[in-house]
Amino acid sequence: MQEKKFKELEIILSDFSCDKNCPYCTAKITKWEVVKDDIHMLSLYVGQLKKLGYQFHYVTIGGNGEPTKHSIKKLKEIVELFDDYDIPVKRVLTSGNVFRDEEIEKYELFTSHGWVFEVTTTSIDTDLDRKVLGYNHNYFQSDAFSKARIRLNYVLLKSNFSKVIDEVHEFFKRYPNIETIALKLLNVNTKNGLVDNPYSSWIVENAISKDQREEVKTLLDQNFTYLGEAYDTFSWKTDDRHEVYFSWKKMKYGFADLVFYGNHFVNYQLEDVKLPFLPKIYFASQFNKKMLNDKQFTLKDDFRTKLIGSEDDLTDFNNHSFIRNKEGKLLYQYLGPFYNEKASDGSLTSTVCEDVVRTENDLIDKCDVFMIYFDSNISPGSVTELIYASLQKKKILIFYKIEDSVSYDLKTSNWYPIVFARLVAGRENVVEIPVRGMDEVYDYFWKGKMIW
Repeated sequence: MQEKKFKELEIILSDFSCDKNCPYCTAKITKWEVVKDDIHMLSLYVGQLKKLGYQFHYVTIGGNGEPTKHSIKKLKEIVELFDDYDIPVKRVLTSGNVFRDEEIEKYELFTSHGWVFEVTTTSIDTDLDRKVLGYNHNYFQSDAFSKARIRLNYVLLKSNFSKVIDEVHEFFKRYPNIETIALKLLNVNTKNGLVDNPYSSWIVENAISKDQREEVKTLLDQNFTYLGEAYDTFSWKTDDRHEVYFSWKKMKYGFADLVFYGNHFVNYQLEDVKLPFLPKIYFASQFNKKMLNDKQFTLKDDFRTKLIGSEDDLTDFNNHSFIRNKEGKLLYQYLGPFYNEKASDGSLTSTVCEDVVRTENDLIDKCDVFMIYFDSNISPGSVTELIYASLQKKKILIFYKIEDSVSYDLKTSNWYPIVFARLVAGRENVVEIPVRGMDEVYDYFWKGKMIW
């Protein structure tokens, strides 16, 4: 696997709610810790993944439970992150819940953005399948299912292995909208490999063992046209429109995947995965807003516009603002503040003071480096943000304009909050840079200087 090339980016949502009761449920086996899904942090990382050139064949929305039980607002935020990301296959795992009439808004969200639905079955006999997987909704018979792009996972069991080829043909015949069928060997326990719970025991008793992988591949070779192998997965074509996949599972589970859970990346053993991301900065200063008329204004004279390179990217919340050096090398991801921040209700502005403060505090919590520029126009809000960053022990870079008339050792009338930050955050976390004006601030970045 190349350093920036992965098979899959999987977003696992944390809620365990599901309308199925699969006897081999991976979520119930591994019992991942319940966390808060931080979609804003996901947004920041996706912005960097795109900008830094990371490639994925799939992006998948999954979950400890059924992902389409999450709110339309959350799902919309995630889906729209990938509208301009060149990933060949975008898919959402579903129990079939999304095909219910009451979930039409979520269904249309995914279909309108070109996503594929991935469902799982054990039999062409839907009555038998519902009995094995513990669900009542026969989504295979719904209009929504028949009109959707489908990838079907077919779980290989001792009870269905003798008829798997016939059932693959029948699925493609009965449901022409199924594009691919993936034959699945069940993992006993992706976290520790142990058979230490009833779900893993069920797998041992009922599922085809990985020791039979050669037998599965031979069967597929005999019946379909072999296409090749990638990422430990083989593929065959049954005709010009349909493919069959079989994951060999000889490599470590998830070896080519990147998993986002909660607010960071992990592997399937819940170990942190560290990628060489750019530092995220919060650059505090009063907005330099110039009114053009009664309603329109410009931020073109704000120093951050020049650093980011776009007035629009300073005006409205986004995940694609970066600071570069003179040669165009990326130095920092700018995460805020924006003139129009994204409020808790999803809107790009808020007149509720508490919402504004919570939003800015959250951005400071997420930044790797807090930066601030002190000149004669410093605002109370910027000073307060510096104090908050100090209390959070953030790395802090302070530019201050030299005032020769000031007699203190810090030649600025804003010396008090600067010294406070030094004392509270710790001298090792605070760097102060005296400047004569903004040109020296620009020069600092354009020369590519980075303390942390």
